[in-house]
Amino acid sequence: MNKTRLITAILLFSVSQLSAQISLKKELGGIWITDAGQNIAFYQKEPMSLNAAEKRNNFLHPVMLPDGTTVTENIPDDHPHHRGIFWAWHQIFIGDQQVSDGWDLKNFMVDVKSIEFQRTPNGDGLLKTGSFWKSPLYKDGTEAYLEETTTYTFHQKKGNYRLIHFKIRLVPLVEGLKLGGSNDEKGYGGFSARLKLPADVVLKSAEGTIKATNTAVQAGNYVIVSGSMAKNGNCPGGVMLYADPNNPLNSQSWILRDKDSMQNAVFPGRYPIALEKDVPLELNYTIVLFTGKLKERYVLRDIQADDSALTDE
Repeated sequence: MNKTRLITAILLFSVSQLSAQISLKKELGGIWITDAGQNIAFYQKEPMSLNAAEKRNNFLHPVMLPDGTTVTENIPDDHPHHRGIFWAWHQIFIGDQQVSDGWDLKNFMVDVKSIEFQRTPNGDGLLKTGSFWKSPLYKDGTEAYLEETTTYTFHQKKGNYRLIHFKIRLVPLVEGLKLGGSNDEKGYGGFSARLKLPADVVLKSAEGTIKATNTAVQAGNYVIVSGSMAKNGNCPGGVMLYADPNNPLNSQSWILRDKDSMQNAVFPGRYPIALEKDVPLELNYTIVLFTGKLKERYVLRDIQADDSALTDE
């Protein structure tokens, strides 16, 4: 290679390295997170709704596979309260009074007060959002009963996959606050993903293929949802959902569906748990977006390394 070609190659490599980093792009209603200019996910900051009663915000949608295919759904016909990647609970009590249903968006408002973004030295992106949960049944909605701080770590694409880590920190602002899932045998609630499911969808855990049932299944710390999900439904791809084993009440229970519904890492289940005022509840999850086949061993290594780095903050 002559000197001119060598300089050109170095310049092209430098430009490539500079552009391959996570960035933020503001848009009406929220912000896009991008990687080298390609959209990864949209954070919905401002409330959006089908009607005045059911406003939704503080979730990710659209979320893209590495090839740019949108893999999430929002306001689907069968479950219009589902919204991309979200976390929500049916039972939110203060004492003996149910003040909100965050799943069905009844008497539930999220007031997003702050958004911070920073880039790590290796080019990954940290998005930190601060919000307050309110209800018209608690002091007419003038004061919050819970403060949420969520930190999203958006990793650059690595081969055929990308990691997004979620650290969700919930701090009760009142005495007697309780959170619970659906009050039935399913007990669903907590971190969830509403995904576009193809006809050939396969659900899998470390133990092998999973059959979706009406109630929760024991599936370990992660579930892989795959099928013809990439290239707009024409090629293999999918999403891994990983629940940190250090989460409180780690039951390894999942509500899983092979059509027309969400996938849920169950927490805490049917029976509400009491949260102590001013004491944080922290929940950690990771989603892995991939095209083609997923090499679980390598991905799990990356997830665990990411978890260790976050623990050392």
